[in-house]
Amino acid sequence: MAETAPRLAVRNLTKAFGGLTAVSDVSLSVAEGLIFGLIGPNGAGKTTLFNVVSGLYRATSGHVLLGGRDITALPQHSIASLGVARTFQNLQIFASMTVLDNVMTGAHRHGHCGLLPTLLRLPAVRVEERRLREAALEVLDFVGLADLRDEPAANLPPGKQRLVEIARALAGKPSLLLLDEPAAGLTTHETEVLGELIGRIAATGLTTVLIEHDMSLVMDVCQRVAVLDQGKLLTVDVPSAVQADQRVIAAYLGEEEPA
Repeated sequence: MAETAPRLAVRNLTKAFGGLTAVSDVSLSVAEGLIFGLIGPNGAGKTTLFNVVSGLYRATSGHVLLGGRDITALPQHSIASLGVARTFQNLQIFASMTVLDNVMTGAHRHGHCGLLPTLLRLPAVRVEERRLREAALEVLDFVGLADLRDEPAANLPPGKQRLVEIARALAGKPSLLLLDEPAAGLTTHETEVLGELIGRIAATGLTTVLIEHDMSLVMDVCQRVAVLDQGKLLTVDVPSAVQADQRVIAAYLGEEEPA
């Protein structure tokens, strides 16, 4: 029986900005259904890697494969349509819109009505809007925000705003979820809630890649962890092995590796 292709694979990936190489010849694979951590010091190239995978940046060289399909040269909207969803380090929500409307913007990827029917508010458009609303409400219930659906997103504390952003990504029914520092700025309790949610997301079979500086969260939820330092891949292993790796410790502390 042929092996199943990993949900995400990067092969010899390099991204340079002029004379600065942010990601250098990185290769890694993320198996289907895995919670995969991507860690490293500030400036290690983690978000740049996400930006290349999601199509925000074009790779200088190398390849990105989604379920075995080469998506390296595809534009951002095409990659999203193939099932790649992401969040950002800095919250990217529509503050003046309600929580429900924020999440519905993610669900609209599965809408089929064109511009003219939408402008004319034809019956098919109203049916589709109801369907997308129901899908968004299901996601809000899943992340624990159903009771806040009519609240303006700006009124929510940071932890719940982060859940809105994740809910919006989930509403697009992705096959790969990229979370860029979702615990940034959260309280201990909010981080615990986030960790529980990531676990429930994984239980649905969705492949999740997590950039995070909160090592407690990484060690609690991730099954495999990759470490970047100065754009290069140091190691990929189970969390306990990564935590004990002297190269990783040296990278975080800014020390030379032991001889």
